Amino acid sequence: MEPVTKLAQIKPSYSPLLAVGHTVNDMYSNLLAGLLPLLILAFGLSYMLAGLAALVFNVFSSVLQPFLGRWFDRTRASWLLEIGLALNCVCMSFVGIAPNYVILLFLLGTAGVGTASFHPPAFSTVVSAGSSRKGQAMGLFIAGGNTGFFLGPIVAGLILTAYGLHGTLLLLPIGLIASVILLRARVTAGAPTTNLEATNQPTTNKRLIALLASITACRSTTITVAETFLPVYFVARGEPLVIATALASLWLGIGVIGQFAGGYVSDRIGRFPVVASSLLIGGPLFLAFLITSGLTSIIFLTLAGAVLYASWTVIVVMASEAAPQNVGTVSGLMLGLAVGIGGFAALGFGALADQIGLQSALIAMATFLFAGGALSFIIPKFSATHSANDYPISS
Repeated sequence: MEPVTKLAQIKPSYSPLLAVGHTVNDMYSNLLAGLLPLLILAFGLSYMLAGLAALVFNVFSSVLQPFLGRWFDRTRASWLLEIGLALNCVCMSFVGIAPNYVILLFLLGTAGVGTASFHPPAFSTVVSAGSSRKGQAMGLFIAGGNTGFFLGPIVAGLILTAYGLHGTLLLLPIGLIASVILLRARVTAGAPTTNLEATNQPTTNKRLIALLASITACRSTTITVAETFLPVYFVARGEPLVIATALASLWLGIGVIGQFAGGYVSDRIGRFPVVASSLLIGGPLFLAFLITSGLTSIIFLTLAGAVLYASWTVIVVMASEAAPQNVGTVSGLMLGLAVGIGGFAALGFGALADQIGLQSALIAMATFLFAGGALSFIIPKFSATHSANDYPISS
């Protein structure tokens, strides 16, 4: 068993700033969803090539995350956080002026490296600095990221409407300023940059992590496809671009509430009930959105966002509790897997949508939510291999 690094005490003011930094980082990461409708027109892309663009970003951001998380667990190289945010913002700000499809893919891949660098040190710091209410602390941090996802498509839609694709350059200063603020805050808050005292921790529950990874894969197959293609779907239904991106952002914005609520509730009633109910109730709600129209459809989409996003906070907390000595590694693994699987799903979805249409392809992808919900019923069995103290579920 490897010892875990014990972090120095971090000032409480640093954690909210991390949530804000997560908002900025993930806003850039989800700009592509709002940019895709015009990028498809600008480069004459099929749905499959549009899915490939999403795949490139997702693969680079996912494959590197577990390795960067492992490196962070060993070195406490907290500067990865600010460098990653800056790299992500610079490359995504240049996407709108990409002269061709190849350069577009290069920029997206490099932006993916940036977001892969940001997340492991950020997640690890939140877990280490959080109180006994880990679900609530992680819920706030992840809700910050989902707020960024909420803002991404709507910001992209507003900029494209006013300035066209070249307007993405206006976003460059935001990420750079945020990186500098986080750097100064980390130094003054006492966030560690080197290994400190090691303490013994419970062994890693590998079976539970494998199960959570499988649930994450099922969940992300549907949700990442929806995050990427909802604006395209609404445009295909005849909505103006601004309305399409606003509706997609509404889904993500309601998800912010779900993220925080999921963590809060899981601290009180347990992790398993939140994960299972999120997927098994959210799946039918998402299907109802796809087969209805008008205001009824939007209501179902809103409810689906609130319910489906509640599970992600809890999955990340459970993974950190299952491997307390390697929080950076497992958080990188979970987020990397979520993004990576979602990226491949986006590519497959694009190819499927070219053959059977957007609506039918989205319905097909929604079935993975039910598979994830079924797998979640194994959680109590696998988590039972650790004592109750290893998985606090009440405050």
